[in-house]
Formats: sequence, C-alpha cells, structure tokens
Amino acid sequence: MSVQEVWYRGNNLVATAIAALAGVSFLPEAFLEDKMEFKMDDVWLFIFGVVALGWYLKGDNKWKRSIVPPILVTLGFAVKIMGLVIELKDKDDVGDDFGGFILFILATILVWWLFVMTPKILKKLSK
Repeated sequence: MSVQEVWYRGNNLVATAIAALAGVSFLPEAFLEDKMEFKMDDVWLFIFGVVALGWYLKGDNKWKRSIVPPILVTLGFAVKIMGLVIELKDKDDVGDDFGGFILFILATILVWWLFVMTPKILKKLSK
C-alpha cells in the first residue's frame, strides 16, 4: 500500500462517512414528517449515503482518487437546500433542515478542499 493509496482512502472515507452518517441520521425525519414533499430530502440523503457506502466498498474504489464522494456530499448539500426552501413555509418542519444545511456547507467545503489539495500535498510528501 502506497502513501498515495492511503491518502486517497482517507479522503474517500471522510466523504463516504459524511454522506452515510448524514443519510442514517436524517432518515427518521422522513417518518416524522407529515407531507410527502417534506420527506423527500431526508429520503434522498439516505439514498446518497447508501450509494456512497456501496461505492466505497465496491472493488478498489477506496484506494483511488475519485470525484464520486465529493459529488455525493455536494448532492446532499443541494438536497438540504431544496428541503430548506420547501419546508420554510412550515415553521414546525423546517427546524432539522437548518442543522443539516450547516453540516453540509462545512462538509462540502471540507471534501472539496481535500480533493483539490491532495495532489499538492502528495507532491510535497514525495520529495
């Protein structure tokens, strides 16, 4: 196992863990929401989490530099924005979306920063 593979695995694991943990964490909200349009963001987050975990565990994906995990976290962010906009009309249902919105802003910044900086960091490590 090379330093590069270990680094990629760490980056992929961070993004996968964010997507999977958020998906599982927000899923109970889908059962508590009263309207179908309010449930959809939580269901989509769960789907993205399952996809991220499946991608990570399949073959040797975890050892390669891939744009898939950052995209899945970004899609989670987009879904949370959609959920916030849709649920903003109903003050009782919008509460969980603010926390998720903050989580996904920070997570999206983190995973893209890791993705962009990795080649530069690996170049320094190889000297």
